[in-house]
This record gives sequence, structure tokens and C-alpha cells, in this order.
Amino acid sequence: MKTLRRDWQIVCVVCALDAPYLAEYLHSLRSRSFLPDLLVVAEDDHNVRVILDALAVDAIYVLPAMIPREAFWITLLQHFTPQRDVNIVVRAGVQVPEHWDARLVAAGQRADSAVAVSPVCARHALLTVLSGSARRPGLPVDEMDQWLNDYAQGREFPVPVLLPSCMLLQGPSWRSLPAPVGSDAELAYQLRTAGLSLVATDQVYVDDSHLEYDDGTASLPPPLLDAYLYRSPLAAMRHALSELAERCERPPLMKRCLPVQLHLGHSWGGGLARWMEDFIGADTHHNHLVLRSVGDLSAFGQNIVLYRGADMDVPLQTWSLCEPVLSVSSGSIEYREVLQEIIAAYSVESLVVSSFIGHSLDLLATGLPTTVVMHEFFPFCPALYAMYDSPCHSCTRERLSACGRNNPYNAFFRFDSDDHWMNVRERFAQAVLADNVALVAPSRSVVARYRDLEPRLEGKTVHVVSHGLNDALLESLSRVRSTARPGAAEGERLRVVALGRLTREKGGDIIADACAALAEFADIWLLGTGESGARFTSLPGVTVVSHYESGELGTLLSQIQPDVGLQLSTVPESFSYTLSELWAAGIPVLATPVGALRERIEESGLGWLVTPAAPDLVAALRIMHADRSALDATAILLGRAGMRSSTEMVADYLALEPANGGVPLARYYLPRRSYSNPYGPVGQSSGAYALHINPQRPYRQALEEFLLHTASKADQTPSLPGWLGGALGGGMRWCARRIAAGRAAGGKRV
Repeated sequence: MKTLRRDWQIVCVVCALDAPYLAEYLHSLRSRSFLPDLLVVAEDDHNVRVILDALAVDAIYVLPAMIPREAFWITLLQHFTPQRDVNIVVRAGVQVPEHWDARLVAAGQRADSAVAVSPVCARHALLTVLSGSARRPGLPVDEMDQWLNDYAQGREFPVPVLLPSCMLLQGPSWRSLPAPVGSDAELAYQLRTAGLSLVATDQVYVDDSHLEYDDGTASLPPPLLDAYLYRSPLAAMRHALSELAERCERPPLMKRCLPVQLHLGHSWGGGLARWMEDFIGADTHHNHLVLRSVGDLSAFGQNIVLYRGADMDVPLQTWSLCEPVLSVSSGSIEYREVLQEIIAAYSVESLVVSSFIGHSLDLLATGLPTTVVMHEFFPFCPALYAMYDSPCHSCTRERLSACGRNNPYNAFFRFDSDDHWMNVRERFAQAVLADNVALVAPSRSVVARYRDLEPRLEGKTVHVVSHGLNDALLESLSRVRSTARPGAAEGERLRVVALGRLTREKGGDIIADACAALAEFADIWLLGTGESGARFTSLPGVTVVSHYESGELGTLLSQIQPDVGLQLSTVPESFSYTLSELWAAGIPVLATPVGALRERIEESGLGWLVTPAAPDLVAALRIMHADRSALDATAILLGRAGMRSSTEMVADYLALEPANGGVPLARYYLPRRSYSNPYGPVGQSSGAYALHINPQRPYRQALEEFLLHTASKADQTPSLPGWLGGALGGGMRWCARRIAAGRAAGGKRV
């Protein structure tokens, strides 16, 4: 791996006229630079000396009072000899974007035979990103730089000039220049005549619009000048960037120059998708990409889809596998090629694996720092929960075979043999022992059972990092605590709430069996059930809200004011987000004693455990109804308890990252490209619209989006008479509105 050199020096050229803004400028320059090594070369002016002394900046005072417009470089190099092999010269007042210095150095390393590398700019005729004569950008330097990264080809290209505002000098040539000449244009000519290359990079933009200088193009032969103007990589993007600047249109997404982390998961949604969204939202130390497997029950990795973030919106790229991954592959040449392509094309520096479903164990063989988050027991266990009658603590080949035939929880992967699973276990256990692979579990119960199941993990550190809730959700749930109602009046019905899907493994059968008895003394709210809540909608005393947005949960709980929450999983949870949400809202919890639920409740004392049976649930709630003192005392404790945030979670993950052995050179190849340019990259059509359905969305929402898309097509198609297209479109929009209204209503109370 090529790494970024780190021995450059920033040289800031200062004259007396720069004094009024010098202190503020140097602070900005340092804050935007990757390395702080700064030398000021200045005119010997009293005001400048006072400012630089106060800032304790290294400075030499060697420049004359006047620097000719056409001879900036000649004048500077006559009075200052660069001492480093790499020097980046910038004139005071020139506005620079984030990590401008590292990006110029990276361009110099890519074009290592060049003696000078210029950024693109606002002012210079050949290097401006603006068309026309005004060359006054209407956007700040970072926003113009962002647009540049979203349009640029990512090239270093030859130029016949020395940019007077900012330039990188590299190599020994600058310490042994030929005899002095009269202008920068002549110096550039001498260097090029001697076979030395001057280049510019289209990946860094600086704003030098305030400067006045001679651009050195007057002496260029017209054919050469025309070629540099119209054949350089800048020619294709000038019109677009000029219009954006003139409209003062901000980029839709601002990216920072950060290492790229690739997350890997499936497309099922659920807690894994939630964790990924919260992690990416809270992490300010990486740029993130997400690679998901997409398929169905016949093969879970039919397509491998790359997204720019946690949202499954418009993919960046999609790969259809000739040989789909049925469950998990122990090794796939197709998958390896896809992975290598992504790592190279997107400068990926680390991986976070949340699920191997639909993926290949090749994920563990990239050599990059890789974190495996143990949300589930896959790929060791095809039943995901490691549950067969009861939680498993060992699994022989014979037990695996019986599990495949008889275990209702082992219902997903029906086409892979026992030999396949035994081989996957072997390869997985060996691969995760590598030094570059870190294992993380959200609870100690996961660690203990995984080590029981796979004893080879005893020799591998497994870090326990519990999940956190995102800051916005924490804030909304904390308001539920602050508005909690006073103690219940005598005879008042118990208010009970359960969050999430109510499938069998989430305790849906237990609640269904208990509802009739609970209706005698309790009201029950079932929130976020999805389609699993349909069987509860006609039951007395039960309110079902099938769907809510994350930001609506606090409002719903404030309206309900529950006395107790239920978490009745019948399979071992690895963490339980719903437990965290209920606690964050100040709601005591009654839970089944499995997995992380037992661990978290026993350790905290902020709830109670009940065996997973309807009669026991009814009995426990009846006791709480009769005597609310334990509920009230626990609610008081919850009101004082601190709740863990996703920001704290991410900080714990960052602490596990290996020490940086050097910055990969690839990090600074178009480091701010957002892949969110609404107008498309240069040379590609951006007018096409495609319908993208997120596989995580509920069926009704997907149908609503499909109907709206089809209605739009019906309106516009020339294949139908106008009246018919309008009628069809109107009918489909009416259906879509009905579906939307039903989703918004969300539930039914009887």
C-alpha cells in the first residue's frame, strides 16, 4: 500500500498589505491543513512582525516591499531557497479547502516526475473553474471544492504556467535554478525546455479571486493556448460550475476528507439496519459506504448492492452474481472481484461486518482492518439465534443435522448441506483469529454462548460494546420522562405497552394468549407491529399502531403514559433496542429471562423477569396492577439513570481501531466525492428517473410508491390518449392516497 509522505512544509507568503486580516487568515490556514508545519516568508514590516510574534509563528523577513505582478515566483525564489523536498507555497488571503495540503502532496506523488503541482482556482485564465471574465465565485471555497470533486475526472494534467497564488514545489530543481530571468512565464518556459514537467490537479480548488497577477499566458502560441483552454479536464466542467456559482447553489451534501469505511449487511431491515443507521449517523471520523446482499428465500445473495450510506435509496453500483450466494459463501471468485473493485475504486480503508448473510467469507481476507459485530450467531449457526428447543451451548454435526430437519427457527437456508455449514464454521473460526480482525459483541451473553459453541474463540479477544440510541431519539424519549403522570388513582387500569414486531420469537403468541385475561384490568398498546399486529386489532382493550417513524415514538408514549413495558422475546436477544427505548422513556420493563434481556435487567435492577408463558405474564401484571409501588420506585430510578447514546457507542468502537501505520495515498484521490451530484457527472445524462424500492419498506409503502410512479408514467406516455392517461393516473393516485391514509392512521382501538 502506498502511503502519503509527511515531510512537507507549508510556506505562506505575506506582505505588509496582508496585516489587517493576517492573524485570522493564519488561524484558518492551519485549521484547514493536514499538517501544522508552517513557515511564513514575509516583507519586513513592523505590523506584520508584531502579529507573527504574537502568534509565535516561524517567520523569516526577506521579501522586498514590491513584488512585480509578472514575477512572483522569480522574486520569491531570489530571496528564499526551499529547504524541503516538498514545499507548498500559498499567498496570504488565498482561501483553501479542507486538507488542501495533503491533497496537493498526494497529487505530487501520483505525478512524481513533475516539479510543480498547481490546484485549480478562480482567477487564472487556464486554471480557473469559472467561465467568463468576472471569475468571482458566489460560493465559499469548501462548497466550490465540493462541487469540483463531484464533477472532476480525478487527473493531473500538464500546464505551461506557474500559478502565482498557490503551488506545490517538489524535488531538488528548486534549489539549483538556472540564471535569473525576468518573469514567471520565462521561468516556466525554461523549466519545460529543460524537460521538467509542470502539472495541475483537478481535485483541489483554491479561491484566489482577490489577487491581481499576470497569468503568464500572453507569450503562449495561440494553438497551444487554445489547446490548454479547451482540451484540459477543466473545459468540460467550467460551464456547470459557473452556473452553480452564479446561482449560489450549495452542494446537496458536503463531504469531509476522511477515511472510507465499508459496512456490510443484509437488506432485511430490523435491528441490524437500525444499528447501522445509528452508527453511521454518529460517526464523524469516517466516510461510509454500505454493501448489502439482496435476494430472496431461494438465494440471499443474488445481487450485491453498494449504497452511499445506511439509506437504501438509489444504489451507487449493483452487481448480479452468476453464482448467487444461497446463504453464505466460504469463498467466491465473483464476490472477491466485486470486493476488490470496491476497495480500489472507493479507497476503502476498513470494513465493519454486521452480517454475513448473502455475503462471502472473503470479507475476512482483505487484509484491511475488519470489525465483525456479533448481532447474531450466523454464520456459525444457520438458525441465527442458536436456539433449538432451548438456547444452544454446543453444536455437533449430528445436532446440526437434526436442527436442519426439525428446528422451526432454522427456516431460512434450505439449500445448503451440512458439509457446507461445517466448512463455513471451520473457515470462519480460522479467519476471525487474524490480527486485523476485531470481534465485538453488544452483550456478554453473546460472548459466553459464542465461546461455548466455538471453543476456538477462547483465544480471541471479544470486545463488549453495547448499542446506543441516536441523539434525536434520546432527546424525544427523555421528554416522556419529564411529562410522566403522577401515581395512578385507586382502581385505574394498568397501562401496558409493547414495541416492535409481534412474531412468535418476539413474544406475539404469549401476548395473544394473555389478552383476554389482561382485558379485565389493563389497557394494552402495541406500537410498531407491522403486519404482525393484524390479529390484535379486534381484541378489547388493545390499541394497535402498526407503523410509526422513529421521531414519533416519544409523542406516542407521552400520549399513552404507560405504567410498564413488555419485552417478551422467546429467543435470546443479543441486545434489544426496544428495552433501551422503554428505559429511555422512563418506563419499567417486564421481560423474559433470555439472552441480553436477563443480563441487562439483572445488572440494572430496572425491571423484572417473567417466564415466557401467558399465565405467568398475567399473574405478574395483576400483581403490578394491585400494588404500583414497585413500578413507581423503578420509574424514579429510571428518571435518574443515564442512557447510552450512539455517539458514546461509536467512541468505544473508535478506541478499538488499530494504530495508524500511515495514511493511504488513495485517501486523497477525490476525497470529497459525494456520489450525490443531482446533475450527474460530466458526460453522463442526469435526466433519467428510475423507481427504486427500498426492500426494507413495508409492502403498503412500496405499493404506494409504485402507484405514484406508474401514475406519472401514465400521464406522460404518448402511447395512450391524453384523457385515458389522465384517468388512469388519477385513479392510481387516488389508490395511493388511500394507502397513505391507512398507513398514517396506523391502528385501531376497540
